[in-house]
Amino acid sequence: MKLLLDLITSDKQHFKVVRRTLFILPIFIFGIVLVNVLKPSPKTKLVKPLPQDSAVKVYFNQNIASSYEDPYRHFIRKGDNLEQQIIDAINQANSTVDLAVMEFRLPKVAEALTVAHKRGIKVRVLIDNKYNKTLEKYTQAEIPRMNRHDKQAYEELKRYPADALAMLHSSKIEIKDDKSNNAKKGSGLMHHKFVIVDGKTTIISSANLTTSDMHGDFGNLDSRGNPNNMVVVPNNPELAKTFTDEFNYMWQGLFKSYKPQRYPVTIPVGVGTITVNFSPASKKDDITRTSNGMIASYLEQAKKSVHIAVFVFSDQKISDTLGGVHDQGVEDIKVLIDPDFFRQSYSKAYDAMGVCPRVGKKRSFITVKPWKHPITTVGFPTGFMGDRAVHSKMAILDDTLVITGSHNWSNAGNYSNDETLIAIQNPIVAAHYEQEFSRLYGTAKVGLKTLSHAKKCQ
Repeated sequence: MKLLLDLITSDKQHFKVVRRTLFILPIFIFGIVLVNVLKPSPKTKLVKPLPQDSAVKVYFNQNIASSYEDPYRHFIRKGDNLEQQIIDAINQANSTVDLAVMEFRLPKVAEALTVAHKRGIKVRVLIDNKYNKTLEKYTQAEIPRMNRHDKQAYEELKRYPADALAMLHSSKIEIKDDKSNNAKKGSGLMHHKFVIVDGKTTIISSANLTTSDMHGDFGNLDSRGNPNNMVVVPNNPELAKTFTDEFNYMWQGLFKSYKPQRYPVTIPVGVGTITVNFSPASKKDDITRTSNGMIASYLEQAKKSVHIAVFVFSDQKISDTLGGVHDQGVEDIKVLIDPDFFRQSYSKAYDAMGVCPRVGKKRSFITVKPWKHPITTVGFPTGFMGDRAVHSKMAILDDTLVITGSHNWSNAGNYSNDETLIAIQNPIVAAHYEQEFSRLYGTAKVGLKTLSHAKKCQ
């Protein structure tokens, strides 16, 4: 009997041990997994921040040398908070804030503008007419007719904690677009992305004021926003006046080619200069006076390296010039284009790699001028799921000159849209852009294999 009781007691104790083990084991395994997930991998480890020129600071929303808390999804992520740069400038305003951007959807910027307006700051906001629409204005009839991009934008808009445009309207902040007061619109976009504060501080970016352009998508925590850059120039009235003049033309109802002729302006900033040019130009203008002509002119001066990362690259003159630069002995040429545009028939990736797109049954008017000496360092970066691979419009020449702004390298950017192009001659700034380019190029797929459906040109 005692032996039986001992066996039963032993079994009970064994069961308790097993039950305790089964309870603790999942917790232990989960802890190991959690540590490994949160532990930074060598590939994502932050690098030492580069020095900034205090007179012209630059930021990237996927900067590998910094991190911030996503203001809408509330987790720590790599990159610079581009939105916060705008908010900080607005909060420091003493008299005026002028903001021109194609699409405006960020509630925290709207909140900062509202607070500024209430304390007596004169606030003016310009956007493209297509995006001058609060959430309540969308009708059930139009939603099914939207293209894929617009539907995604609409669905994302519903996730915002507040409607930024509605906030501005309720605060009586004046908003205009390129159709306001019978404005002479033209056929292109109001594609600028700049802010001027107190006629002294200027912010120029490639990013629209949306979460998808700056931070990432609400429905996808893996998203980090379309890769974009921002230039902040504090306390430079001469540069600010150049942008204020452009803003005032549009505020008066003059958009696109209805604005007076403007020419590039070069202004001393920090240890270098910034040259500014605004599109659109007239097709009657000398090409060298246009933004695309200005890009080509800078490329012609390159001596050792040209690194390009742009949303769209379809301009023939720029392509021809870059091919000529390569012929003259500049070997270090690398070109990245967003994958949505990289394989389009008008993409200058075909020129650079010396092949032609296969034309389908529908006849297409395609101009391909293969380079005399094609290169294979052309391709597209790969980004986070849900993000564009690159939305910046940037080039770095000889580690000293940066070309950026809102201007896409296309005919539309040159002749149809309201655009900003800036060229920054400054090695300190160029180092930041080179770091961002290296990051993008490290993710890229390059070479002829990326144009697998291309063919030899006739």
